[in-house]
Amino acid sequence: MARSSSQPEPFPYRPERPPVNWPGSVRPPGSPEFEQSAKNWLFDLAPARWWHEELLHRHPVELASMVRRWLEADVHAMQAGLRDLTDSLSGHDARLPQASELYTHERDWARAMLEQVKLVEEGLRTALSEAKRRSKAHRAKHLPLPRPRPATG
Repeated sequence: MARSSSQPEPFPYRPERPPVNWPGSVRPPGSPEFEQSAKNWLFDLAPARWWHEELLHRHPVELASMVRRWLEADVHAMQAGLRDLTDSLSGHDARLPQASELYTHERDWARAMLEQVKLVEEGLRTALSEAKRRSKAHRAKHLPLPRPRPATG
């Protein structure tokens, strides 16, 4: 079955061809700069105070998760604001069209960023699980052999 162009490709994917809607400033997973470029991009989207949280620098998957939740709340807030605006103001109020356009624009921006953050979050999760798998395989290869049992008898 052919995948539609609006749906993101499943991970893992080839670094030379990131999924549709992949943020341009984030290097693809598998490239050496992926994690750092993802963190930089996510911190650009996040509230500035998050930059000072050491945990978010050490755990980029948690950073992506928090940014995703923050954007989900933003989408919800813009939808609620748009509903409240149309419910409370009469159609004759001159502010209605401009305010409505602003709420709609902000909601659409947050939705677009949310889709990109989801892709980056999945890329970070995949990269992390791959790194753990490689680390376990490496440790298993280099574990010291147990000493032979002493001969009895």
